[in-house]
Amino acid sequence: MTEQGDPRNLISQKGWIEVDFNKAIWVPCPPYFPPGVDREKWAAGYARACWVASGLKHGKRQISALTQSFSHIQQSAYSTLPCHWALIHVRDPRAVPLLVCFGVWPAESGRQAQIRSLAGADEEGAMEPPIVTEFATENLGQGLKVMSYFREKGTVTASLSYAWRSEELETAVRLFTACPDLGRLQGALDDLDDLARAITVIPRSA
Repeated sequence: MTEQGDPRNLISQKGWIEVDFNKAIWVPCPPYFPPGVDREKWAAGYARACWVASGLKHGKRQISALTQSFSHIQQSAYSTLPCHWALIHVRDPRAVPLLVCFGVWPAESGRQAQIRSLAGADEEGAMEPPIVTEFATENLGQGLKVMSYFREKGTVTASLSYAWRSEELETAVRLFTACPDLGRLQGALDDLDDLARAITVIPRSA
């Protein structure tokens, strides 16, 4: 997940995404908040809701820890990553929350070349060649799913990206995440595949 400056400057002007996500396991992580809500209020509200919904025993300390995680994740997503919208995977509030980002880009160059580039199919610097598989969905058509592993300062991080392109709306879509806890990412793979299938490209509102 490399930095590309402020991604909002490069967002598709013709298409946007609609994601029918499972609200029981995904927390919406928006780039902006409505009047009267700031990052801390958003984070605290969802942290409390996640713990209550889990049915697990918890107290102020557990809610506070998850609040801090959500707040840090939201800030990081939109200040350091090529991210236009995001969700946070939380099946169990005791586990580390997993940030999952969406990029909604204008169609550029050849279709397959852009899909491969967005998914990281030819990424350099990985520990081994990326694992590239075709990933078609009913809503988005044919795309790619790519898993790569990187080592930085002795830590191995797994990076997972999906990419598709809508020719009709001249829009390319990327879904991506990365995690140094390989077991955490592995355990979320089915949910990530389901999330990918829940994406639709829609005309962008004026």
